[in-house]
Amino acid sequence: MNHLDERKQTLKQLESTQYDILILGGGATGSGTALDASLRGYKVALLEKGDFSQGTSSRSTKLIHGGVRYLAQFHFKLIYEALSERKRLLTNAPHLVKPLQFVLPTYVWWEKPFYSIGLTMYDLLAGKSIVPGHERISKATALDYFASLKKQNLKGGISYYDAQFNDARLNVTTVRAAKENGADVVSRIEVTNFLKDANGRIIGVTAKDSITKKVVSIRAKVVANTTGVWIDSLRKLDDPNTENVLAPSQGIHLVFDKEKLPCRTAMIIPKTADGRVVFVIPWEGKVLLGTTDTPIQKIENEPLPLQSEVEFLLKTGNDYLDTKLTKEDIESVFSGLRPLISTGDKKDTKSISREEAILVSDSGLVTMSGGKWSTFRKMAEDLTDKLIAVGKLPSKMKCFTASFAFPGADGYSKHLVAKIQTMYDLPYETAVRLADAYGGEVPLILGKKPKEIKKGTGYFVEEIKHFVKKEFALSVSDVLSRRWRLIFLDLKLAESLAIPTNNILAKELGWKETEKKSSLNELLKHIKDLKKTIA
Repeated sequence: MNHLDERKQTLKQLESTQYDILILGGGATGSGTALDASLRGYKVALLEKGDFSQGTSSRSTKLIHGGVRYLAQFHFKLIYEALSERKRLLTNAPHLVKPLQFVLPTYVWWEKPFYSIGLTMYDLLAGKSIVPGHERISKATALDYFASLKKQNLKGGISYYDAQFNDARLNVTTVRAAKENGADVVSRIEVTNFLKDANGRIIGVTAKDSITKKVVSIRAKVVANTTGVWIDSLRKLDDPNTENVLAPSQGIHLVFDKEKLPCRTAMIIPKTADGRVVFVIPWEGKVLLGTTDTPIQKIENEPLPLQSEVEFLLKTGNDYLDTKLTKEDIESVFSGLRPLISTGDKKDTKSISREEAILVSDSGLVTMSGGKWSTFRKMAEDLTDKLIAVGKLPSKMKCFTASFAFPGADGYSKHLVAKIQTMYDLPYETAVRLADAYGGEVPLILGKKPKEIKKGTGYFVEEIKHFVKKEFALSVSDVLSRRWRLIFLDLKLAESLAIPTNNILAKELGWKETEKKSSLNELLKHIKDLKKTIA
C-alpha cells in the first residue's frame, strides 16, 4: 500500500472512530502529546493543517538548553526543568540531540568571574550531567575554539556546554513514533468547525482535507489546541467572544559558510542592542547567527525576515567578530514566530517568560502554548495529564516518555559514522549527516547501493522514498525544508535539487502534472522570496 492509499484509509478511520484525545497541531507540543497519550494506551488522533513542524517547530535556534539568559531573571525552576529534559533527550535521541560546547567571550576584567558565578549555578541546576561543567579559559584557548572572535581587548572567556539538535527531524520522528504506537496522524487537513453537544461541550471537529478536498467529522472525548501561533484562531472558532492571549514575536537566523566563520565551538553573545542573547552556532556544516525578537502583528505561514532584523544580526555579529559579515555572505535565512502567551505588555516580547500555559475554555477546549523545544516532553506530559482530567478519561498507564528511545536510537553509537563511511564509501561529512538524521536505521533506509539524487551532493533517492513511506512527506518543500534541511542551509543547493527531487516525489506519490507543477512552484516561490530579503 502506498502512502496516499494509507492516508485515505486513515481519513476513513478518523470518521469511524471515537477517540479519547484529538490533538490539533503537529508541532513540538502536539506531536509530543500524541506520543505520550498513545504510549499510555489512549486512542489518539493528530491533525496538522500543513506539514509536521512546518511552523515554529522547524525554525528554532537548534538548541536543547537550560537557558543561560534566564539566570539573570532568576527563573531557576524553568532552568532546572529544561536541564533535566536536556539530559533525557541526550539519552533517548542520541542521533538527533548532541552535546555542544560554547564560548562566552570576556572583554572586561570583571566579566570572567561574574559569568563564572552564574554558570556555577547553571552546573548545580544540571545536577549529575552527561555534559561537562563550565571552566574559565584564556585568550589563546578562546581563539583556538572560536578563531573568528574579535581579538582586540579579548581577555579570555568561559567554556560551557549545552546541546544541539535537528528540530524538524525530532518533530517528524516524534510523529512517526506516535503513529507506530497507535495514533492516527494526518497532515494537510484543516479544522473548519467544532462539534458540540446540547450543553455546548466540544465533542469533536469537522476538518477539510486539502488533498482530497473531503470534509470529515471526527469525534473525541477531549480536544487539544496545540497550534502554536494560530491558537487564538481556534479559540475564536470555539468562542468568537474570547480574548486573544497570544503575544507573538519573530526570531530570524542568518546562515553562513563555515569557511567564512571558522569555529570549533558555538559562541554566545550576552549583550546586544535589543537586550536579547545572540548565538553563533555551527550546525549541519554551516554556521547560524541569531536570533532576533521582534513583536509582530500579522501571522504568516511562511514568515520572512525584516531588513532591520538582518542588519541587526550583521551588526551584532560584527561587533564580536574579526571576520566582517555582509549580506553577500548569507547563504540562507529562516524566520520563526514564537507562540508566547502574555497577559501584560505584548510589545516587550523578550521579557515574556517562555514557560508554557494551559487554558481550558467553557466548552472544554484545552489550549497549550508557550514553552520551548527543550521542555517539549515535559509539556506533553503535563498536557496529557490535563486532557485526561478535562475529558474524564479512565486512568490507564503512567507516562513512559522520560525513558522512551526514539526511532534511530537503537544501533546508534560513536562508531556509526565510520561504519557508514566504510559501508557506502562516502565522504565524512555525508556519513555524519546520515548518522545524525537516521541513527541506527541508516542501513535499513539506504539499502546496499544507494543512488545519489545528483552526483556529488550526498543526498539519495532512497531517502526520499523513506520520507514518503515513513515520514509523511507530501511535497518537495517537505523534503528540502524539513526532512533534509537544505532551504535552511543553502538556497543554491536547494534550488539545484528541486526538480530532481520533485520528479522522484511525483513518481512515488502518483501525481498528475498539475500536482507536480504546484509542488515545485510552491518551493521555487519560497526560495525567491527568501533571496529577496537578503539581496
